[in-house]
Amino acid sequence: MKNIAVALVAASIGAAGIATPALAGDTIRKTEMVSYEGLDLNTIKGQKMLEQRVEIAVRRVCNYYGGRMDTRTQRDARECLKKARISAREQAAAVIEDQRRGG
Repeated sequence: MKNIAVALVAASIGAAGIATPALAGDTIRKTEMVSYEGLDLNTIKGQKMLEQRVEIAVRRVCNYYGGRMDTRTQRDARECLKKARISAREQAAAVIEDQRRGG
């Protein structure tokens, strides 16, 4: 199966619904796999479909569904979304490039 791992490693930051570790050195890793099987990533349509799937997964990883949140939770959610999007976009770019090369 062809997947991209959308992941967030949170170290003592209580990010948007992610449980804060009991010890400062502990880390939490939340991961969601995003399938790109069946998508032609050589087309804009295929790339946009992957982007939509990644965004949905990023929001799930960060427990961000919009709606009302207190200020700290909003800040943590934005930081989580930023980090998870960067990671996922880097992976997606590598997959698209690999598919472009015939991989």
